Parts: sequence; C-alpha cells; structure tokens
Amino acid sequence: MSAEDLISRLGMVKEVKPRRGHKRSWIAQCPAHNDGSPSLYVDEGQSGNTLIKCWAGCGAQEVVDSVGICMSKLFPDSDYQHTFHKQKKDMDYHELHLQISENRRKNGQKQTAEDKQSELESFLALRGCN
Repeated sequence: MSAEDLISRLGMVKEVKPRRGHKRSWIAQCPAHNDGSPSLYVDEGQSGNTLIKCWAGCGAQEVVDSVGICMSKLFPDSDYQHTFHKQKKDMDYHELHLQISENRRKNGQKQTAEDKQSELESFLALRGCN
C-alpha cells in the first residue's frame, strides 16, 4: 500500500511541503480520534515506507486499525515484521555513568542495589564483557 492509498481513506487531506527529506507529505484528520482539525501527518519516505504521526497522541497502530489496514501495509517490503529494538548504549554513556557514580560516592551519597547493578553493567561494557 502506498501513502496515497492510505490518504484516500482519510478526511480533510491536504498535501504539504515534504518534511525532512521525505518524498511527499500530507496532513489529514486522524481517524483514531474525534479530530476537529487535521493533526495527522502522513509522509512517504525515500524507501517507499509510509510514515504516520498523530500530533494529538494517537499511536500508529490505532490509526491503521481505525482505517482497517494492517501495519505491514505501510511498508513496501512484504517481509516486514513489527519488532522493537532496544537501543544499545554507547561507550560515552557508560563512561559518563561511571563518572557520575564515582562523584556520588565521593559526595557520600548512598547507592541502591539498582545503581550498583547499572554501574557494574557500564564497567563490564567498557571492558568488552557484555
């Protein structure tokens, strides 16, 4: 399904200047809530993906459910699977975390078991042990 197929199911659609390097962009009424004025952005990405954002807070799943399509239809690759990837913390994060922990100890602040565990994770990550 293309972005145009999705917007054909929406109300008060207006094409706008493409946002952030997208091919095309539209604003429309969000079908997932009682939308008095357009709050839904629909973008066609460079890869052909259809990207949606409701500025009133509706989730993408709510929007596609309300127009009767599957989330996978927003992506040109038919092998799309909805997965969440946990962002990996980088080395700068771990170094900063250890500095903060050290400063807290120097200032006499007590550490919780959770603080100690996360400090250990940062210590091991910086040594390539995670």
